[in-house]
Amino acid sequence: MKTVVVFDTEDERGMKATVKIIDHLSKEYLAESPIRTGRIVTYKKIEFIKMLREYASMVEKGNATAGLRDTKAYADAIFEERGKLVSTPEGGSSSWVP
Repeated sequence: MKTVVVFDTEDERGMKATVKIIDHLSKEYLAESPIRTGRIVTYKKIEFIKMLREYASMVEKGNATAGLRDTKAYADAIFEERGKLVSTPEGGSSSWVP
């Protein structure tokens, strides 16, 4: 199947519809979406609470700080562990070991 999609820069509503069409087609035929730039991560509530408690325990023991840098490194490590994180925007990966 071949599909031609027009991206008319003079039609804002049409541009949004084109993006939705491309996103849908890429998910159907490529099993991924090249349009999404962020990561979508889903966890069950109990699993998420356990992760929060684990990090809070690390902070209480002095093994981590509550600062943004340590918190991000911990989150990156969790994403890597679960295969959700391909790389950071800078092209590197987290050095944090939980």
